[in-house]
Amino acid sequence: MAVPSIRVRQERQLVSLCDLIKPSPNAAGRPRGERFKAIAADLLAMTQGDKATPAPPAPMASAPKAEVNVPLAASPNERARGLTTLDAKFTCDLAAMPPAASSYFRRRPFFSPEVCRAWRMGYLPRDTGDDKAGGTMRGKIVYPYLSETGELLTWFGRDPQFEEKHQAWESSDRKDREPEKFHFVKGFHRGLELYGQHRLREQQAVDALRNIGIILVEGPNDAIRLATLGIPAVALCSNTITREQASKAAKLARELGNNVVTVFLDCDPEGENGMKQCLGYLSQLETAAQ
Repeated sequence: MAVPSIRVRQERQLVSLCDLIKPSPNAAGRPRGERFKAIAADLLAMTQGDKATPAPPAPMASAPKAEVNVPLAASPNERARGLTTLDAKFTCDLAAMPPAASSYFRRRPFFSPEVCRAWRMGYLPRDTGDDKAGGTMRGKIVYPYLSETGELLTWFGRDPQFEEKHQAWESSDRKDREPEKFHFVKGFHRGLELYGQHRLREQQAVDALRNIGIILVEGPNDAIRLATLGIPAVALCSNTITREQASKAAKLARELGNNVVTVFLDCDPEGENGMKQCLGYLSQLETAAQ
């Protein structure tokens, strides 16, 4: 009885992969309607020895304005420019944190004060003084997002009470908005960047990358933990990858990683789906480069 189940799963995976690599906008591995029919027709044609029917060209549209992340120090917003040294208000003192935040650090013993300072991350108290700096980041574990050249682009925060809030939300009628695990400020395009990208050109990282290639992980803590073990890695800050992130990873692999990209996402359904998407995008880039 197990064989049909396995076969169905394999067929679904094949359709999902075809959706990701087929030209024209995809459905994130879950094609429906006309998209599904087109993929099914392609697969049938291949079993009969015919070439797949090419997808019709997408209608021409005006080119959208290119998105870009401006360094915080160059922001047109004066208040934002004043946040470049927000990490001066962070604390790594467990005794000075509320229980949820101190528990977050205790469960991750690799977050030593030295590591926190090196990565410019820590807990931002709710009381940050008269200037009330930090806004929506107060009461969160805060991380910096740096450009490839090391310029501060933004700060983002992780809610130390997320698990508790999410569990309560799941057991409710779910009418309220789903709790937010990571909070990014409005206007920051995280899909353009890779967390930890500024460290890949350090000499120690360059030497390692020649042997292991570019390592893609899911969250910032994954990248930091691997760094403490001497393994340079960059994080998507998501369980899916954007085309811009895939292009950047492929470029870094060609320049630094001996043309190798290894993807490590969480072992859960979201991570498995994200893995398929990553492989689909990266395989397209590999084909385009050949």
